[in-house]
Amino acid sequence: MSRPGFSFLLCPDAELLRLRIEDLVQEHGADTTWVRRVYWADEGDLPGAFWQDMSIPDLMGTSRLVVIRRANAFLVDSWNKLSSTLASFNSQIWPIFCLEGGLDKKGNPKTPKTLTKQKYWAVAEKKGWVWSSPGLTRNTLPNFIADYARRNGKDIPIPVRQSLTQLLPLDAVGARNELDKLALAAGDSERITDEHLGIISSEADVDVFSFISMLFSGRSPEKVWKRVFDNRLVSSSDNILFSFLALLQREARILWEMSMGEPPSTWVPRNMVGKKQTLARQLGPSRLASVWDLAFEAELGIKSGQRSPEQAFEALIGGLYAVFRDANPSRMR
Repeated sequence: MSRPGFSFLLCPDAELLRLRIEDLVQEHGADTTWVRRVYWADEGDLPGAFWQDMSIPDLMGTSRLVVIRRANAFLVDSWNKLSSTLASFNSQIWPIFCLEGGLDKKGNPKTPKTLTKQKYWAVAEKKGWVWSSPGLTRNTLPNFIADYARRNGKDIPIPVRQSLTQLLPLDAVGARNELDKLALAAGDSERITDEHLGIISSEADVDVFSFISMLFSGRSPEKVWKRVFDNRLVSSSDNILFSFLALLQREARILWEMSMGEPPSTWVPRNMVGKKQTLARQLGPSRLASVWDLAFEAELGIKSGQRSPEQAFEALIGGLYAVFRDANPSRMR
């Protein structure tokens, strides 16, 4: 067997998941042309086409990569049903399950108990078919930077990497975009130096917080929204809003944790701690939890085709205005 029979990837950062899948294919299937099928487990019952893709080989012998996003949303019956499907190795079908839930108290990705009770999970752990990452943290950023340098043929000296670990945002899309800026600034030179670091946006980790703050105060967020799109999330037209929604949920989680008196599970710049604690107290846990629901509705509307990205964003803004309206006394006057 030259590749895993199936793979479990646990990480809350979609970009890190994408990079990991690229690495797996390069390591185990570079000599094979893979047709990729992507399914979203949080959209409800998966269609019959999913189960066919998981079990019935292509008549023409084409190899198939079946990627299941948000697999943490699987219900018990779905995990149980996979037992027979994953019982034997299929050379033409490679299932990859992306579990994108939150982190536990130790900062590790959560694994559904129903999954860990399955025999195929024990097989995956034994054979090393499980990959886990908490997402980008100040501790994991050095490896992310080194990996970027390797992929893009750039030389980033250790002192520069150390500086970057304090400057880059803690989401892989935003961090990659800032590194792309540095690569462009370096031009034909392979080396990125301290002189290039000045172009990194000092507001890279503040944009989404500013967005929420503006909505809370009743001011127009257009300038913040434009900055978010123009400076850090533009990677392709298909994932701009999805990336922003992920960042919005991450920021809401940080504020929710602060509102509950818990330490944030994601690193917060020292100069931002006080501001975030103040906003967290003003909004309260129930309103902050509503941000997740609104972000999910926006994402579902786009993925289902019921709304365009523009329509989804307008509905998101309207929902957030309604949630935050009575939290700020100055807006009641």
